Amino acid sequence: MGVDVHNLQLLAFAQDQGARFDRTLAIGRQAVFVDAPQLQAVRTLRGLPALDMPPPAPGRPPYFEPLMAQWFGARQADSVDASAYEGATFVHDMNLPWPADGAQRGQYDAVLDFGCLEHVFDFPTAWRNCVDLCAVGGHVLHALPANNLSGHGFYQFSPELFFNLYQPERGFELRGLFFAQKDDAAHWWRVASPMTAKRRINLCNSHEVYMLVLARKLREPGPLAAPQQSDYAQDEWLQAGGNPVSQTRSRWQAPLAALGLLDAARRWRATAQALRRAGLSLPAPDYQRVRLAELLKR
Repeated sequence: MGVDVHNLQLLAFAQDQGARFDRTLAIGRQAVFVDAPQLQAVRTLRGLPALDMPPPAPGRPPYFEPLMAQWFGARQADSVDASAYEGATFVHDMNLPWPADGAQRGQYDAVLDFGCLEHVFDFPTAWRNCVDLCAVGGHVLHALPANNLSGHGFYQFSPELFFNLYQPERGFELRGLFFAQKDDAAHWWRVASPMTAKRRINLCNSHEVYMLVLARKLREPGPLAAPQQSDYAQDEWLQAGGNPVSQTRSRWQAPLAALGLLDAARRWRATAQALRRAGLSLPAPDYQRVRLAELLKR
C-alpha cells in the first residue's frame, strides 16, 4: 500500500476536479514509492514547492503525511489498518463494518484506497466503510489492480464495478475512471462506460494495469441494493429469446468444425491477439489515451 507516481498523479487530478484534502483518511498507512526524478517532474508540472520529507525511521519507508500536508493542503492525515505494525491512526479490520457510533463517520474530505481493498476479502463491507467515512461533498479515490496482477491480492477489479457503484441514484458522482499501465507514467487511458456503449468494455493485454477511480459523495446513501451488471440490467437482457452473438459465431464455427479445423483456428486467433496486445496502446474507442503532461499541467 503506497503512493506511487500514478497515485500521486491521481491526487493532482482530483485536486483539479475540486477535491479537498483538509481531512484525509488513507486505507492503510500509505508509504511513498515515488523516486526523486518522478517527484521532481510532478513538482515542475504542478508548480509546487520543494518537498521537505523527514528521513524515515530505520527499516521504514517515508510515509504520506508530509506529502499530503505540503502539496495537497492536508491539515489532518489519518490512516486505518487491521494491524498496528505501521503505526496507523486507527486499528480496524475493514472486513467489519465501521462502528455505528464511530466519531469518524462522515468526517473526511478525501478517503484514499491506494492498493488496499484488493487485500480485503469482504469487499462490499470495506467499500461501504470507505463511503461512510467520507463526508458529503467529499471524494473517494481508488487505485486498484485491474489486469495481469493475478495473485497480488484476493481480487482484480473491472471498471464495470465502479461504473455501477458510483451512480447518482445511489448517491455518488463518478468524476473519472482511468486505466494506467505500470510501465508508462506518461499516459492514462480514459475508460468508456458500458452503460453508454451498451456493451461490455473488455481488456486483454500483456501489461500490468491499474484502475484509477475518482468519485464524489453527493449525499448519505442509506441502505444500498446490490448492483446488477449493466448489460444484464438493460431491457434486451430482461426479455426472453436467443442470443444473436452465439448465432453469429455458429455460422463461422460450424464449417471449420466440420473440417476438423476449429481448434487450430482458435489457437491461431489467440496467438494473433496476443501479438497485437503486446504493445502499450489500449484499443480505441473503448480506451482514450490521455497525456498526463497536458491533463495535469498548471
